[in-house]
Amino acid sequence: MLMLVLLILSIMPSCKKSDDSSLKVGLISGLGGLNDRGFNEQAIAGLQAAAEAIPIQYEVKECSDIALLASNIKYFTDNKFDVIITLGYDAAEATLAAASSNPKTKFIILDYSYETVPENVVCATYKVDQASFPCGFLAAYQAWHKNPANPAVGYVGGPDIPEIQQFTVSFTKGVDYFNTKYGQAVSVSGANATNFTDTLQGAHIADSLIQRGAEVIFACAGKTGNGALYKVKEASKTGIGVDTDQFYSIPQVGSYLLTSCMKRLDVAILSEITSIHNGQFHGGQTLQYDLASNGVDIAPYHDFETLIPDSIKQEVLNIKNGVINGTILTGWTK
Repeated sequence: MLMLVLLILSIMPSCKKSDDSSLKVGLISGLGGLNDRGFNEQAIAGLQAAAEAIPIQYEVKECSDIALLASNIKYFTDNKFDVIITLGYDAAEATLAAASSNPKTKFIILDYSYETVPENVVCATYKVDQASFPCGFLAAYQAWHKNPANPAVGYVGGPDIPEIQQFTVSFTKGVDYFNTKYGQAVSVSGANATNFTDTLQGAHIADSLIQRGAEVIFACAGKTGNGALYKVKEASKTGIGVDTDQFYSIPQVGSYLLTSCMKRLDVAILSEITSIHNGQFHGGQTLQYDLASNGVDIAPYHDFETLIPDSIKQEVLNIKNGVINGTILTGWTK
């Protein structure tokens, strides 16, 4: 009898740990590596936050090549994961195909939307233009402050796709807003990289812009953009980061960062996984995360906090409020 009791007690804890009622969630990274200090790390942070808030089991698969996306998704469907999360434009085709073949599996794709969203897919998109517009305004101020005679800013964008154009178009409009408000003529130039993973290419593009007079570089190109920020540091110029608060994600360049244009993948993942846990799945829908929902924002000024005049800080707040209430347009209409 004693042996039987001991056997039952030894089994009970392991049964609790393998709670079959918890969601099984799989995340497939975008290109650039798990430690990209940006897009992928932000997504993983959201998954970790969900795991702390609700009972889920999760696993992350790194994707270093687009060709691996389908096999990584298949790994999760073969292992009966309840929810599969994919990231961005590169994952769109493979996600759509897998959703069609696995109608009982829930899919979340971040930073992309389909013209017709399948019932077992929810798309999360970001109004990053609402954050990159004030970044353009700040960049213009900094360029004018550093070189009032010939102020110039630049951007290093990822591949020329709508998701990147949303950053660069609104950034440029933010510069225009500064020029109109203060009667200045800050110029903007920029270039697109061929991919999101080439830090050397990012550094080369940034160097070209700096040689043409850019005082501030907005890097919206993933890991490629990180290379641009290192070049900003080397040239003692000013940078603006993307996706996360890069003051923390790349501390080596933190003191050169005016701010970062943040796309909160973590907020969307936490929100959607929590909703699914609570019995509400937004399948067939495209959800938009914006300034009002804290889905996008600009990062704190950190080392520039005491260097930016209060009047400029107040104007940034005015811009954000104007964007939220619709009285200020970012220039992005898609």
